[in-house]
Amino acid sequence: MAFTSTRRLFLQGTALTGAAAALTACSQKSAEEQAQQANAANDKAVEEQMKLPSTAWERVDYDQVADGGTFTIAIAQVPANWNQSHIDGNEVSLSAIMETVCPETPLKASENGEAKPDPDYIKSAELTSEDPQIVTVKFNEKAVWSDGTPVTVDDLISQQKAQNGENDKYQTASTTGWSSIKEIRKINDFEAEIEYAETFPFWNIYLYPSLPKAVTATPEAFNGLSTEPTLTRGPFAIDNIDATGGVITVKRNDKWWGRAPKLESIIFKVTTQQNQAQAFVNGELDYIDISDGDTYGQAKGRKDAVIQKSNGLSWSHLTLNVGGADGAFGDAKVREAIFRGIDRNAVARAVMEPLESPVILVNNYIYMPGQEGYEDSFGDLKFDPEASAKLLEEAGYKKNGDVYEKDGKPLAFSLIIPAETKSSEDRARQIMTNLNAVGFKVDLQTVPADKYFDDYVIPGSFAAVSFGWRGTLFAEQSGTNVFLKDSGQNFTGFAPESLEGLNKELHSELDPSKRVEIANKFSKEQFGAFTVLPFYATPTIIGLTEGFVNVGAAQFETTDWTAVGKKA
Repeated sequence: MAFTSTRRLFLQGTALTGAAAALTACSQKSAEEQAQQANAANDKAVEEQMKLPSTAWERVDYDQVADGGTFTIAIAQVPANWNQSHIDGNEVSLSAIMETVCPETPLKASENGEAKPDPDYIKSAELTSEDPQIVTVKFNEKAVWSDGTPVTVDDLISQQKAQNGENDKYQTASTTGWSSIKEIRKINDFEAEIEYAETFPFWNIYLYPSLPKAVTATPEAFNGLSTEPTLTRGPFAIDNIDATGGVITVKRNDKWWGRAPKLESIIFKVTTQQNQAQAFVNGELDYIDISDGDTYGQAKGRKDAVIQKSNGLSWSHLTLNVGGADGAFGDAKVREAIFRGIDRNAVARAVMEPLESPVILVNNYIYMPGQEGYEDSFGDLKFDPEASAKLLEEAGYKKNGDVYEKDGKPLAFSLIIPAETKSSEDRARQIMTNLNAVGFKVDLQTVPADKYFDDYVIPGSFAAVSFGWRGTLFAEQSGTNVFLKDSGQNFTGFAPESLEGLNKELHSELDPSKRVEIANKFSKEQFGAFTVLPFYATPTIIGLTEGFVNVGAAQFETTDWTAVGKKA
C-alpha cells in the first residue's frame, strides 16, 4: 500500500541483514575481476528492477470482492501520539492506521502517480485567480466526522492557523504549505476561497482538514492526543485500542457516506521485525512489509501467500547530530570524514542481495533514483578511508593507538539502535566496523524499540542514528522539510543558510523544469552539510495472504480501502 502523506515518514527498521558481506575472494579470480563481475550483474539487476511495476497487487472490480472478513497488518508500534500532524505522530505505523480511518490528504493517486481530488471529500477545486493566487474549493456536504458532525470550512481554517508556524506552541511535524496560505475565506460551511501569499504550485494538497476544529483550536488540544485518537472521517473507524497487547482494531464506520467497505474489520498488530516472518508463516498476519533478507526468505516459504514487488520510495541513511560526539560533530571536516569512511556499497550489498534486489545508491535528497528530476548530487563521494583519516588530521586530530584524539578526548560516539530490530543492528555494525577501522571509537547503544523515536531521535538525544525515510508522491513539496532549520523533522541540529531561500524559490515556482533545477541545487547544498548520509533505495516488497485483492505493493497508487478484501 502507498501512503498519501505529504511528509516524509520515518521507518524504524528499514532493511539491513548480516547474511551477506562485502566482496570476498571465493575462487581463483582476483578481487578486481570479482568486483567487475558483481558490478556488471548489479547493473543488469538495476535494469530489471526499473521494470518492476508501479503497482503489483491483483486488481479486481469492487463487485467482484467478497463481503466481510478481517485483514491483519503488522505495524512496528502503538502510536505515541494519534495526531498525524504532530511531530510524535510522524511515523509509518500511525500513517498505516490513519489511511483506513482518516487519510491525511483528500487525493487519490493512480498507478502512474497522477493525483486527483477524492470525490468522497471534495466536489471541486480549481485555481480561480493567478495574481493573487486563489483556489476555490467545494467540500462534499455528505462528509462527516465519526461522531456525525459535518466536516466544514471552519475545520480547515482552524487547522491552517494551527500549522502555519505562527504559534510555536503547536508541535507540528511540518508547516510546509500551510504557512504559504495568506487567508482562507469562508463562503459557506462547505465552500471557501484559499488565497496564497505568493505563488504556490502544490495548492492541491492543502484543501481539506485532517483534524477537527476541536483538536486544532488550542496547542494543548493539538499536542495532547497521546492515548486516544481524535474524530476521524474515513470508511473505517477506531473500534478498540489494546495498548498493552499492541493491537488496534478498526471496523466499518457506520457514519461513512461513501460506498461500504468490503472488509468487516482491519487489525493492526504490533510485531517486532524479527518476529514478523514467523507470525506471517503461521497465518497470524495477512500483510507484512518486508525489508530484510531473513524475513524475505521465511515469507517465501508460506504456501498460501504471495510475495509482491514494486518500485518504492524508501531509503535508509545515517543521521548525525552536530552537537554529538562531545561536540566533535560540530566540525564539518569530522562529519565529512564519516561520509568518506563508510562503504555504502558494502552496506547496500549486505541488504539487497538477500532481498534478491540490486544495489541502487541514493545520491539525491529530493528525488529517488529513476524518478523524473533525479541527478547525482554527491559528486566525488566514494569510500576512501585514507581521505577520511586525512580530514580528521586537518581538523586537528592525532592518532593515539587505534583512535584519533584531540585535546585529550577520543573521537568516540554511540550509534543508537532500536531493540529487536535486526536490520538496524546489522546496518549499525557495518557502519561501526568501517569507522573504527579509520580511527573513530564507535559503540552501539540498544534502546527499547517503542522509545527509539520518542525518547531519542525526536528530542535529539543522540550522536548518530540510522533509520529509513519513506518518501512521497510529492517529492518537491515534501522532500525539503527534512533539512530545514526550524523543521520538526530535521534531527541534525543544523541546516545550511542557503536552504531557506532555495526552499522558498522551489515552493513558489510554477515551471516544472525550473523546479527540478532548484530542487537539485537544494540537494547539492544539503550534501555539503554532511549531516545525513543516504544509503540505498529499496523496492516495496510485501508478503500477502493469498486471495486478498486491491492491496499490496505499490509505489504511488492509493489503496482504496472500500475495495480491499478476498476475491469473490
